[in-house]
Amino acid sequence: MPVACQAPGSTVGSTKVWDKLTDGSYISDLYISTPSNTSYSAPVARCRYPYQVTAISGVNQRTGPGTSHSPNGQLASGSLAWVTCQQAGSKVGTTRIWDKISYRHWVTDYYVATPSLTTYSQPAPRC
Repeated sequence: MPVACQAPGSTVGSTKVWDKLTDGSYISDLYISTPSNTSYSAPVARCRYPYQVTAISGVNQRTGPGTSHSPNGQLASGSLAWVTCQQAGSKVGTTRIWDKISYRHWVTDYYVATPSLTTYSQPAPRC
């Protein structure tokens, strides 16, 4: 069964990497033939988690996790923010959590419909 993406999980042997298979199931990377069975493998994508943008006017993308970072795009209201990981940054509304959506593209979690608007949300890992 092909690997769709890799995500963090509990430790099995010498790895915390889990492979999401194309059928939706997960298996420890220790038991799958990827270029590295102890860490993330470059040709395999990291899993991303889709959450809807809730701000009526959309949300600014920034170059880092905080309002002091330069804007570099915008996600429209109702669009999906494909979150790869979360990290603390400057406070917006009730949260300091920022969602990384791609390289140098971050949005505040305050305007994204993740399970928690105040802290980290599973299954998105911390950056």
